[in-house]
Amino acid sequence: MLPAPLRALLREILPLSQANASRRLARRARAARDGRQFGLAAALYQEALSLNPDNVGMRVQCGHMLKEAGDLEGAEAQYARAQQDQPDNADLALQIGHLHKIAGNAEQAAMSYARALQLIPGWREAERELATVSGVDAGPAAGADWVVPDLLPRGESQAPATDRNILRLFRLGGRRMHSRWGDFKVMRGVEAIRGYRLAGEGITEIRLLIDGETVHREPLRIHPQDETGTQFKYVFNLWHDFSNVPPGRHLIELGFHDTAGRRTHRHRETVLVAGPRDSLDFAQSDAFVESAPGAGSIEHMVNARPSMVRTTERKILPEHVRTILVQRVDQLGDLVCSVPAIRRVRELFPAAKLIGLISTANRALAESLGLFEEIVTVDFEESAIDRRRVLPIEAQDTLRRALAPYAFDLAIDLGQGDESRPLLLLSGARFLYGFKDRQSPWLDAGLDFNGHDPVNGHEITPPSRKMLLLVEGLRLMMHDQAVALPNPDRAGLSNYDIDDHDRYAVIHAGARLAYTRWPHFDRLVVMLLAQTNLKILLFSDDEAVTHRIAAAAAGSDRLHVIAGQIPFPDFDALLAHCALFVGNDSGPKHLAALRGAPVISLHMARLNWSEWGQEMSGRIISRRVPCAGCGIGLDGEDCGKEWACLHHIRPEEVFAAAQDLLEGAGTR
Repeated sequence: MLPAPLRALLREILPLSQANASRRLARRARAARDGRQFGLAAALYQEALSLNPDNVGMRVQCGHMLKEAGDLEGAEAQYARAQQDQPDNADLALQIGHLHKIAGNAEQAAMSYARALQLIPGWREAERELATVSGVDAGPAAGADWVVPDLLPRGESQAPATDRNILRLFRLGGRRMHSRWGDFKVMRGVEAIRGYRLAGEGITEIRLLIDGETVHREPLRIHPQDETGTQFKYVFNLWHDFSNVPPGRHLIELGFHDTAGRRTHRHRETVLVAGPRDSLDFAQSDAFVESAPGAGSIEHMVNARPSMVRTTERKILPEHVRTILVQRVDQLGDLVCSVPAIRRVRELFPAAKLIGLISTANRALAESLGLFEEIVTVDFEESAIDRRRVLPIEAQDTLRRALAPYAFDLAIDLGQGDESRPLLLLSGARFLYGFKDRQSPWLDAGLDFNGHDPVNGHEITPPSRKMLLLVEGLRLMMHDQAVALPNPDRAGLSNYDIDDHDRYAVIHAGARLAYTRWPHFDRLVVMLLAQTNLKILLFSDDEAVTHRIAAAAAGSDRLHVIAGQIPFPDFDALLAHCALFVGNDSGPKHLAALRGAPVISLHMARLNWSEWGQEMSGRIISRRVPCAGCGIGLDGEDCGKEWACLHHIRPEEVFAAAQDLLEGAGTR
């Protein structure tokens, strides 16, 4: 028998070791969750709970993962246990309502949503959900048949934040990349970590730690959220150069500190740091910012670099497609249904070499069809234990080696299920393509299309047609589809001091969102007046902007200011016949391009230039910033970098692009 002092020591140590083990399992569970491995995450959370059964937050997360994995009964059990410990948790009541709604238990869902509303009266999300499942009156006529609940105002998407601490991360790492550890977000070059924390008073600083070492610290931008002064939004947009971090998996920690330097909150997440890679692979992405060596801050070095001035041409697919892998590793009927799609691939890429990756059982059929120059086979069988198709590591290596010599430019998986999709990762292809890209975030492009039976909701579109849709997507990505429409006549232009033979520029300084308006139009107008003979038509509803531009133009009789709305035919004609259009990323620039005008678009990086830059003609000017693609909201207060992606576009760069278009250097 152990001595009493040793027994007492063990009683103290064992709970501590269990808590540490539980935390380690929870970290692994979060990593699995971030890699969309929901079943694995649920299992890890369950193991962690066996060591720490009183952790309610972990139990709720376990319920979420079971729900995502399709185990609704298991999720319900975890939620019910959590609700015993926290019966007044309104958000938990809402989540239980979601679970019952998914399971088709409308009555129980309504009871849970009603409980959430009882705990937080007026919570719009709970009201909307209650109206969805039961028709309970959540406002005027909310129970009427014609009401579309999804269109109802949602208000706050979470319970009021005054009694809780919330971290909202908009960006921590780029696209997920596959690795031997799982799918994780990638840090590459200069990266942005952007978001906000809602909390009480006192937080002043954010610190970035990599594997436990502090590498960056900066003050937070603080926005009061209520009149009582008890709730604040702490905004951060932290730029850090990861070029010197060894490639591989690393632990990122965000620490939030008060005026005394004490850490009040933290967030931890595992990411992958990418190794060196040719920057040409990312030439079209403004979110890729190469290492910024030299003296000074990263912000200064990024903001000092020149803007990107691009033509309207997009290169979505690899420029030269020489070898294509077409993957169809299913059953006989699957390959038969794929024949029209494979033939269409051949028509779209007549000079390319088509290689088929086919199940061994279908090799004879594939050879008889004559669709491929060569065929590679793989035994991709279902495991009775895993209940899914698997490929052991030795077989993976064999397949990888068999495919490597082809140096594929494009690899397509025609299978609609996601089991075969990971085989594309063994192809080494430059561009990966398939169905349901949200389930495989490492795909370069994908398609999700479904037709629905009006009664049971199941699929009604034949697989052959869906695969043809997938392949037709390649055709659409290969070439621009937009075509300029005939211009309206010049009738009415004289009302705006434009004669029949006048050459003029339209400057459109407006945009629906105020923070998306470029602030340097005054300096551009001065350059155009001084160095061209163009008349200038300025559209602006902002009196301050108009006054500043008019003052800079020093009363020039070639500047004509148009404030307020004019008849659409006049507006259309003015855009159609201008020698140059310069504007923010807003509707008028698209209309001008539709009419064939030479357009310069000043593109803020809240959305990708390649998505919303104009088509057909002109130049698109943007800037490379780590936080490009932020999708920032209506008020713009979550930027954290004073809209550097727009404000640092220099007037000289815009004028140089204007000269290029005016001198006829080309509109593409």
